[in-house]
Amino acid sequence: MLASLSSWSYRSWFEHKEGFDLMAFLDEAHRQGADGVEIYPTHLDPEEPGGHLKAVAARGRELGLEFASVIAANDFAQPVARQRAGQVERMKQWIVHTAGAGIERMNTFTGYHTAGDDPFMEACRVIDAYRELMPVAEEHDVLLCIENHSSVSRGADGLVEIIRRVGSAHLRTNPDFTNFVPDFRHRSERALEAIYSETERVAPYAANAHLKVGNDFTEDGEHPYVDVGRLVGIMRAAGYDGHIVLEYYGRDEPADSSERGLALLRRYI
Repeated sequence: MLASLSSWSYRSWFEHKEGFDLMAFLDEAHRQGADGVEIYPTHLDPEEPGGHLKAVAARGRELGLEFASVIAANDFAQPVARQRAGQVERMKQWIVHTAGAGIERMNTFTGYHTAGDDPFMEACRVIDAYRELMPVAEEHDVLLCIENHSSVSRGADGLVEIIRRVGSAHLRTNPDFTNFVPDFRHRSERALEAIYSETERVAPYAANAHLKVGNDFTEDGEHPYVDVGRLVGIMRAAGYDGHIVLEYYGRDEPADSSERGLALLRRYI
């Protein structure tokens, strides 16, 4: 497995540190000794994202970095058909950008629940959107990896059902371990057990993965809320040998926490 770093972790630097851009992020990931990186789309040039992504990918490979994925940030549950169609067309463009840069995976979402809307209908919209996308993903050989991130089908069973109903080998999962239990920092150990059982359910379908960390490691460098060794073991038992991407969820200085998080991942992978 590979210990990688998301550019989302450094969003405070992108926003406030003068001169910090994706090329600087690649240098930082290389300095940290990360195996690879994940790219958040708002960090790319909005006027020419495809060309910028190609340049970033080329520079990353010069530094010996692999690319875990490009984050799509899509919402396929929107109730207005015109808005959903726009999301699908945008995703098709990003599949082409991703493939053009030689990156094999995109981290994708389901969508967000609208108050008063029918959850069953929302799930159907998500399935329809992915069915329209999969021929493009298959043509360009890009894996779309659904993260348990947004509020439609956050749980393992819902994600697996979407994948089965879409019916493409290019639709996979991106388990973000702690996302399975909302507000995980304030839940009991018993509640946190769902993180491991849900991860076991989606691990056979995984083609990318996330681990969130804050700045509150234990004295011996462990994660204060989850057993990272146990999670890595679950993924390994499912035959997973890809990236585990570190996401620092704090809003302050990311470098120290990212370095400690990468060290923790390396301890087990």
